[in-house]
Amino acid sequence: MVGLLATLIFGLFDLTVILNRQIVLVQAAREGVRRAIVEGGDTPEVRQVIARQLEAGGIDPQAVTVAIEPRRPAYGSPLSVELRFTARPVTPVLSRLVPGGIPLRIRMDGRNERIRPPGT
Repeated sequence: MVGLLATLIFGLFDLTVILNRQIVLVQAAREGVRRAIVEGGDTPEVRQVIARQLEAGGIDPQAVTVAIEPRRPAYGSPLSVELRFTARPVTPVLSRLVPGGIPLRIRMDGRNERIRPPGT
């Protein structure tokens, strides 16, 4: 009985940590797509915004794969920011059940608002 209770408690703890990681990724992708809409696609500023959001949420930006497509969209065309991260359980109970971690994928979409001068 005590073993089952401990397993449930550790499992709930891991679940809350993984849900927190999901929320951080959603926020970082949301801020990234907002900046990409204004900047006109994939720029160093967009990647800095995403990295700052990830760091603020306790996720190492180097552990997250960032994809911004298309790199330079035309005015009014769709663009997307996608983040991929593998959330690793922190307790030994869930670590044994999912040793490779739980893959998380977040995608946010928007429309480019930057007008580029001809030839750029």
